[in-house]
Amino acid sequence: MHSSQRDYVKVTIDPWYRLVRRNPPLWYNQLILKALVEIYLNWHKTLQEWGEPFYLKIWLFDHHFINSQVVAATGDWIVGYNNTFTKSNEARAFPFEKYKINNFSLENFQWELHAQENYFSEKIDQLSEVEINKIKQKAYRSGFLQNGNRYFGRCIIEG
Repeated sequence: MHSSQRDYVKVTIDPWYRLVRRNPPLWYNQLILKALVEIYLNWHKTLQEWGEPFYLKIWLFDHHFINSQVVAATGDWIVGYNNTFTKSNEARAFPFEKYKINNFSLENFQWELHAQENYFSEKIDQLSEVEINKIKQKAYRSGFLQNGNRYFGRCIIEG
């Protein structure tokens, strides 16, 4: 990670991580989360030994668990990763009981709720009024890019 200033570990387990992704059963998610926590703890120790600022998070996607990952960054990448997700205004407690891990309390972590945003960009003249209205109804935010294309952000609240 020294030269690239970033690293990550994603959950890519067949058959759940294919073209059409689906979530494993809850008991299997708990095993995966235990492995992600172990990775986090090992990386945390190493990054602390380096003695420089770092970003280290477990990105846990509650409704799309198969997208969960551990992400680490140093140097210039810290700012970018700190701005990857928009903090949610919704007050929702972390589902500790759902993701209970043997011999470890997830309450040792500080969990923050963020919004996962999917952005779609199209030229308005390529969409019908009906298509634009459907996208607007689901949009979390919208605006215009420098090239004149309009973008729409769809929000999925995740933990």
